[in-house]
Amino acid sequence: MLRVISGKYKGKRLSSPRGKDIRPTPVRLRKRMFDILGYRIIGSTFLDGFAGTGSVGIEAYSLGASEVFFIEKDPEAIKVLKKNLTRIGDPPELKVIENDFNMGVRELHERGILMDFIFVDPPYDFLDYANPLKILFKRNILKEDGIIILQKRCDQDIKKPFFEVFREIREGKNCLMFLRR
Repeated sequence: MLRVISGKYKGKRLSSPRGKDIRPTPVRLRKRMFDILGYRIIGSTFLDGFAGTGSVGIEAYSLGASEVFFIEKDPEAIKVLKKNLTRIGDPPELKVIENDFNMGVRELHERGILMDFIFVDPPYDFLDYANPLKILFKRNILKEDGIIILQKRCDQDIKKPFFEVFREIREGKNCLMFLRR
């Protein structure tokens, strides 16, 4: 059962699609990530890229992010994401961009929206042929002191010429890379 693990929505149940290729970020990994981000999440703008269920963005909002954007293109995942937003009252500060990641980032860029935190959790096979860091660099939606968190399989090698890796954590086969300018 997927739940919000901390903050004002702690314990709130979230939906997760059955039999789909959507894999919510494991609870322990999510907890470690937000423990690292700490108080900096309060009042921040947060992007949940490849949002799936939206559990990471909802967690950020629960912990005090002032505005959260979700980018998701899969119609089934969007249904689940919107259901989860409804479960927490569908706050207007939570915005869904129904598009692929590149076009969603482009839309944010064109609207002049900058992020304090960008969480990117693409399908792992996506990382074998595409680099979401490239579009983030090109569209420049990260604030000067912002942080990108990329979830990947620990055995995957990701080219990262655009940003500096300053921390990496591991939880089972999943890794989080923390990057900055």
